[in-house]
Amino acid sequence: MKVVFLDRDGTIIQDPLDERVDSVDKIELFQDSIKALKYLADNDFGVVLITNQAGIGEGRISEDEFWAVHNEVLNQLSPSGVKFIKTYVGELEGANASEWRKPSPKMLLQAAEDLDLDLKDIYMVGDNQSDVEAGINAGCKGSILVKTARNKVVESPNATYSAPNLLDAAEYIVKNS
Repeated sequence: MKVVFLDRDGTIIQDPLDERVDSVDKIELFQDSIKALKYLADNDFGVVLITNQAGIGEGRISEDEFWAVHNEVLNQLSPSGVKFIKTYVGELEGANASEWRKPSPKMLLQAAEDLDLDLKDIYMVGDNQSDVEAGINAGCKGSILVKTARNKVVESPNATYSAPNLLDAAEYIVKNS
């Protein structure tokens, strides 16, 4: 099985206006998310989610609440058939929480170590410059920017590829792997 690193909020699900998915009511899948993930699954890709969660560090949502919301996201994405291998979360509570936040490569490096992955074979996909930089900083095969951020226009001259949506990014990954 091949692997893709995906950001969650703003990439697979719509970022709310306040940029914090801190309740189940705020989960809104992008129109093409299931189709994109099914395309990856049909081409033998699994997904490792790499997500910053500032709301935890800000005290807006507890870790337990985060996992309840996250499990509902996974439930809503289950029709895609993609295998979610593991989730890495930046900004869990604790003294060193911020060093895990993207653009730091720490979550990606930890995933590679935990799952015995070769980063030179993996794309990082996200909707922010910090996602692109995390992939570059980790030495990934490529970093793809999906231009789906709700609250801002994000450009990344360092991105391997800029995609209008997750389905386009998935097609690029399959074609170039």
